[in-house]
Amino acid sequence: MVVKPGQIIPKTPRASFWLGFGLCLLTCFFIIFVLSPLTGLSKNFGGKGHDGYLEIARNVIIGNGFVFEPQAEPVLHRPPLYPLFLSPFTLLPEGLQRLCLTVIQSAMVGGIVFLIFRIARYLFDISTAKMAVVIFLLYPWVYWNAKNPMTAIMQGFLYILFVFLIGIYIFDVLKATDTSQAPKRRRAAWLAIGVTGAALVLSHGAMLALAVILLFIVFITAILKKNQRLAATSIMSGLVIMILIAPWTYRNWLVFKRLVPVTSNYGVAYAHGLVHWNICGDDAQRPNETYETAALRFLGIEPDVSGYMQYLGLKDPEIDAKFNKKMKEHIRTQPGVFLKKLLLNSIEYYFPAFTYPFLAVKDFSLQKLAITIFHLLLWILAFIGIYRGRRQKKSRFNTNLMLALIVLYGVWYLPFVTFIGHSLYTFGTIPFLSILSARGLAAKR
Repeated sequence: MVVKPGQIIPKTPRASFWLGFGLCLLTCFFIIFVLSPLTGLSKNFGGKGHDGYLEIARNVIIGNGFVFEPQAEPVLHRPPLYPLFLSPFTLLPEGLQRLCLTVIQSAMVGGIVFLIFRIARYLFDISTAKMAVVIFLLYPWVYWNAKNPMTAIMQGFLYILFVFLIGIYIFDVLKATDTSQAPKRRRAAWLAIGVTGAALVLSHGAMLALAVILLFIVFITAILKKNQRLAATSIMSGLVIMILIAPWTYRNWLVFKRLVPVTSNYGVAYAHGLVHWNICGDDAQRPNETYETAALRFLGIEPDVSGYMQYLGLKDPEIDAKFNKKMKEHIRTQPGVFLKKLLLNSIEYYFPAFTYPFLAVKDFSLQKLAITIFHLLLWILAFIGIYRGRRQKKSRFNTNLMLALIVLYGVWYLPFVTFIGHSLYTFGTIPFLSILSARGLAAKR
């Protein structure tokens, strides 16, 4: 039996889910069982290269608490949702842990593809929807992330789901004629949007601002449209989010005596970024010096710093607080340096190979080149889609909406993270970038 290309490309959201799930699962298994043994790539499951989420999960499930290792300091710089999600997998034999995680995260990829199809078809047309699915599934780092114990897949899924739930509810309310079921649907919307938003926030600290802004947009829309249902939904969904993240905020207060809703660590990441770009003045990185040592000197401390960090985060919450204070002071007194860091990180966000000449520590890899080339192709198609979409009055708003969702996800990382030369921070923007790219291919001239 010959399978034609038209039979592979999905024509419905359900078919999109099964294609995404099946393709992701098979590709990840190929990497794990064939590519990894032959090349030695991606053999590690957990450890330093995976940010310590698996280590926290193992300690949580056996009763050691939210720590990287037994009797270690409590962790402040990792969000709680993903380690708690991983915890049950750590009870399985080690050989099965990665396989089971890969199955679940492949299902999340299927969910992302399902939502891409529905959003693209609703806002544009069926051709854009089918092409957006194909473009997203061509993204190599879908499969690299899906088999690893890191937050990219879950965070990307929760973001697009949160946006989808808000979007369909807004359209439902504004177009509704039969309001007999309104109270029941309203309560369901509060719960669905609130729970998804809380999960998104607890997957990464930067998502708190994102969730607040999206709900604020819903509230402003309600005011402009004079719609009490929308206003109530934005307020009640926000209240659900606050209630669900409150226990973790209280834990942080009890343990660290600081009001931290999800995570901290942004100050030290900001300092490491200044070192990375060699723009921290007299405190620049010295020969044979680590980022950690140079960052501490930026803070005004020059001790032996071996072991003061663990999994890219500070062990001492007091030093973390000092870094956060120093960051705010630096932004206020050195706005030009802040803007330069924002610009360099913005370029590296998608195009890490382009920033190679600016790095204080010269670093180049084929992976960065591949990421740069793929993202460059995506953005070229996306700009074509933006140009064509803005020329058509009926699709102008929807085109701007896709671009806004890309910016809204990414803007929190641009000036504040250490540096961005990999796919993790960009992943949440790829579904919407795929839709814009598909629009560039599918739209009529």
